[in-house]
Amino acid sequence: MVEPTPPERDRRFDERDTMFARMELVPGSPQYEDYYSRRPDARPVDDRIRTQPRLLRPGGTHYDPEITRQAEEFFRAIDEIEVRETVLREWSERLRSAGNPTSTIKELLLSQGAVTAGCTALDERFVYTHKGRFPEDYGREIDLDHPSAIVFLVEMDFDEMQWAPKAETIRESARQYYRAARISMVLEKVLRATGHAAKAHYDAHYDLVLPPLAVAAGLGELGRNNILIADRFGSRVRIGAVTTDFPVEYDEPVSLGADALCGVCLKCAENCPSRSLSLSEKVDVKGVRKWPTRVEACYAYWRRVGTDCGVCMASCPFSHRDNRFHNFVRWMIRRFGVTRRPAIFLENLFYGRRWKPR
Repeated sequence: MVEPTPPERDRRFDERDTMFARMELVPGSPQYEDYYSRRPDARPVDDRIRTQPRLLRPGGTHYDPEITRQAEEFFRAIDEIEVRETVLREWSERLRSAGNPTSTIKELLLSQGAVTAGCTALDERFVYTHKGRFPEDYGREIDLDHPSAIVFLVEMDFDEMQWAPKAETIRESARQYYRAARISMVLEKVLRATGHAAKAHYDAHYDLVLPPLAVAAGLGELGRNNILIADRFGSRVRIGAVTTDFPVEYDEPVSLGADALCGVCLKCAENCPSRSLSLSEKVDVKGVRKWPTRVEACYAYWRRVGTDCGVCMASCPFSHRDNRFHNFVRWMIRRFGVTRRPAIFLENLFYGRRWKPR
């Protein structure tokens, strides 16, 4: 029997259901009462998590006052980003006269610090139904009618990620969230300067679920850890996006062999400190086949240690350095399926099966 396809809106996600939005709810507030009246089963576990120290606050196992201060400065600076007039003028002029506007947009993104970029049609399934992160727009329906999305990646530093799950990882996260926010704001303003609608999506200001959008834009595959696995960088990436009505050429999804490798690797799940990642098969989530993640357990661990962990990102075999040797191994995994199990054997032999932070 063929299962009926759910209505399109039922296949979308509500930002209010994300852990970040739930943890912003203040007990006793109208938003708190509204959310748990609709999701009563979530209230006990969420309230238990609230008893743990907040991220970037004293009390977590790996809290470090100096590193935390640096991370907070990056997060705070996101709200203070200004696009230089010279950058806006230069790139808007170049885009207006470009023979290949899509290539020019990607060149702009790379010039600002992105490591790769792609374009795709904006699938409505990846647009949140409602806002949820801030009290002022909590519950507002999202109506994003842009036909296209320009998606890009920034690299998280390999050496910094070797500290996972210690404080260095959340500082690196903050640094790259800031970089992605700045890049997306530059592109948004450049596209608007050419007379087109555009909206930047960045840390805490997303109308979109970015990982599947990045997959659609040809930037990688979704891993067992439910994080994008990109060529050359593995899971060591953060994603930024700008939606727009600017006419861009769409990229096609790619096969890196990562999905197949995740089926036999299991390294991220076995090393996950909170046991949040699945060791079993994919399941159907709103029409998408993926490995499930126990998001409450994952976030509760973040609060206990005071960082955003990063072990699943750092331990991924695809996350090794962007160099000739490892890129050759990635190429072999992509081209020849028979190399995947031997690659995992050699990965464990040379780097160990168990994650050991620096």
